[in-house]
Amino acid sequence: MNRVLVKIVVTLALSFGIINSTAAAVECNRECLSGFLNTYLQALKNHDASSLSVTRNVKYTENGVRLNLNDGLWQTVSDLPVYRIDIVDEEAGSIGMLGIILENGNRNFFATRLKVEMGKQVSEIENLVVRSITPSAFSNAQRNDPHPLFAEPVPENERLSRAELVAIGNSYFTGLDTDEHGNNVPFDPDCQRRENGTETANSTDPKAQGMAKMGCKAQFDTGFSVIVTDIRERRFVAVDPVYGLSFAFGYFDHDGSIPSYKNLTTGATVDVSPAFRQPFSFIIAEIFKVKKGKIRQIEAVLTTVPYGMSSGW
Repeated sequence: MNRVLVKIVVTLALSFGIINSTAAAVECNRECLSGFLNTYLQALKNHDASSLSVTRNVKYTENGVRLNLNDGLWQTVSDLPVYRIDIVDEEAGSIGMLGIILENGNRNFFATRLKVEMGKQVSEIENLVVRSITPSAFSNAQRNDPHPLFAEPVPENERLSRAELVAIGNSYFTGLDTDEHGNNVPFDPDCQRRENGTETANSTDPKAQGMAKMGCKAQFDTGFSVIVTDIRERRFVAVDPVYGLSFAFGYFDHDGSIPSYKNLTTGATVDVSPAFRQPFSFIIAEIFKVKKGKIRQIEAVLTTVPYGMSSGW
């Protein structure tokens, strides 16, 4: 993304409150924030919230629903997460994680984020858990570990600001939502996306077909995203310039009203799957790995929720 476009998007992001322009003093460094996350995850495994230091009015949600501590995941987690990606935001006092949580024999994709106040107590806990009693649409060829790029730090002289990382991530959502093409999204040619562990763009799976074999920009340029009628409540909850990561929650609404669309690349008419011909929403947590100013790797966790549901945040 060129610097002029970044400045424009950053200005818009500031106007909508997506990012904070004032640098904050670090009250809880990387080690401190990681300690809170590890303590939280161990507390889940132990089914005991009392071991986590929280504020008196701590807020806890699971898939957009506000719950009491010791409810939901606190009752069911059977082991610590595997397939783990951490996003540490020292400036905001936040830490996020995407991976897999084990719940009483179920291997469920999972995202969480914590807000730490004054480096002492957790004030916010937000979880997204992908649970299903039927086979998942993403169950084939699921990867068992994160892409190694997420563990690669960015050379210090190439690091982008928090504002730039948010702007680049937000351009992805705008490309799907109002642009409906990839011209304004700085995709790396090798950009790959995983959703619930399955490669859904630039797939390396030899059995993959259709859209999954296409690159990120090529997918956007087909115009398929007209079936996504709104992308709302975009919240960048953790940004990590050291590793070039921005982490967002949001909702993808599908109102079910679009029977077909024209593929802008081939000109062919594409019938929309019956699954998308009914109103529903996805709640999604998404990590963008930015390398040399371009989106190189995307990791997402998502599950269906009632159409138009609010995040609770």
